[in-house]
Amino acid sequence: MNFEGLKSKGLEMGHDIQHRVVDQLKSDAAARRASVNVGRPERIVSGVLGSLLVLIGMRRPGTVNRLVSLAGADLVLRAACGNCNVYKALNFSTVSQKEKEARRILSEPRLTRKSAA
Repeated sequence: MNFEGLKSKGLEMGHDIQHRVVDQLKSDAAARRASVNVGRPERIVSGVLGSLLVLIGMRRPGTVNRLVSLAGADLVLRAACGNCNVYKALNFSTVSQKEKEARRILSEPRLTRKSAA
């Protein structure tokens, strides 16, 4: 095999790896959407309250204020991810049926020009 043959084979392998990575990222995103157990209104409230707690906790130094900031940061993370570990342990969810249906539709694979051909 000459240099051009090796070069084209390497490009083909690189293209295949790129598609595998993209497929993995898409499936990871779908899994994250499916694991949401905190509804939209609760996420908004958690984000606002968490931000306030972070700001209050950063006003002065001290152990208690640091703990307040950490609690606020956890609420902000909960709002951003939509996942609550306590809810997960209790097998509880505040996500409405309408939101669940929308997430199911978003996580379904879509036909593209390449896959339809």
